[in-house]
Amino acid sequence: MKKVLAFVTVAVLLLGLFAVPGFAAEYDNKYVKDGLVALYDGTFNTRNGQDLSTDVWEDLSGNGLDIEGIELGDNIYWEADGLHVSACKIILPTDLVDDVIDTDEYTVEYFIKDLEVTGTSFATFINSTNDNFALFIRNSDGNIEFKNATNPRPKAGKGVELVNGHTLAVTHKTGGDICIAIDGSILSTTKSSVETNANTPFFIGHDNASKSYNATIVGLRFYNRVLSADELKANAEVAAGGAVEEITYDYKVHSSSLDSVKFNDILNFGEGDGNGSAKLDNHDRTIDGSDGSISVIEVKGWVGFDGDQIDQLGYKVGDQVFYGDFKTNTEDAVLNAGGPDATRFVIKVDTTGLTGSNLIVPVAKLASGVVVNMDGVELETALGKTVNMSFTYVGPEGTAPQTGEQPTTEVPQTEVPQTGDLSAVMIALVLFLAISAAVLLKKRAF
Repeated sequence: MKKVLAFVTVAVLLLGLFAVPGFAAEYDNKYVKDGLVALYDGTFNTRNGQDLSTDVWEDLSGNGLDIEGIELGDNIYWEADGLHVSACKIILPTDLVDDVIDTDEYTVEYFIKDLEVTGTSFATFINSTNDNFALFIRNSDGNIEFKNATNPRPKAGKGVELVNGHTLAVTHKTGGDICIAIDGSILSTTKSSVETNANTPFFIGHDNASKSYNATIVGLRFYNRVLSADELKANAEVAAGGAVEEITYDYKVHSSSLDSVKFNDILNFGEGDGNGSAKLDNHDRTIDGSDGSISVIEVKGWVGFDGDQIDQLGYKVGDQVFYGDFKTNTEDAVLNAGGPDATRFVIKVDTTGLTGSNLIVPVAKLASGVVVNMDGVELETALGKTVNMSFTYVGPEGTAPQTGEQPTTEVPQTEVPQTGDLSAVMIALVLFLAISAAVLLKKRAF
């Protein structure tokens, strides 16, 4: 008997030793540590290593901001290198909003692979409920886009190609810059004048059919400061397990012109020839078709980019971009002014069915995949800007189509039971208590 007890004692001691955290796998954090608030690694999803059955994605930064309550199933499950998600939403810790996103500056890094966009309008990667923080790909033009409160949005084309298997990063500094970067290459920069002011729930993925995607999330990191381009690249190399290729993504506008606008056979509001953009300015850049008489608006002009040919021309109304056969013969004068890649166009905007107020923006899709809004706005990473060719079309009264400037998030509403439903519940509860009491009394009788 003593031998048996001794054996059991030794076994318990050995099991206790193996249970001590010091004997578990130790995470080797090679990422930038300065300002790191939360670190989620898909290959090492707990502080003790990889666990394919865990419902908690543990924070390896040391700050304890674990992602809890992950409902594993057919659409959410662990793989060897990350968390596979399919048309689902995973709620992030509220402290990430309070201590990171709603501060003067921050950096968020997001690494996914095997991306398949299933959303009909967007692939929403990270989102706040009030939409003040929204990082997504817009289906209509393929752009990666970062919505940050009312600040101008940085954008970059060829979104799926750039994001898939790479580290996507966004940085924000109030009073400074907002940037989108891929593997440390900063692709687009805009200016920030206000803080993000996001709210919770703050989440990754989306379960709305218009905003969903399938992918494996390999890693996610949050910093309470703006990382430099070199730091972003260093982190991307750690995530990729080696050196990453630098991406050159700027475009240079050589020159452009909006020659005229035409509707109902009226040229430039009947004000004769001349700069079409100036004519729009004279009318608050608004074309009034509220009487239903306008079916087509023609925008005539040209644009040229240095070293980048125009693949397609079109116009954007809210979420949707409509491309068409809008290129026309490009005369020598345009080539001389706009460069060898300049293109003359007549963009025909079909206003049929448009009601209410609609912002319409002519766009040029370049061979590189960049979609340029020809609205006179100059992005810092772009050299030069186009003439402002955008305008507002006011259609007949009615419900205007959604502008689609951001992927919205539906807030689930708690359904209050009707009086009849509540009565039925109360009756069922009373019956249950009565039966329970009867069973109890019967047991005592025995």
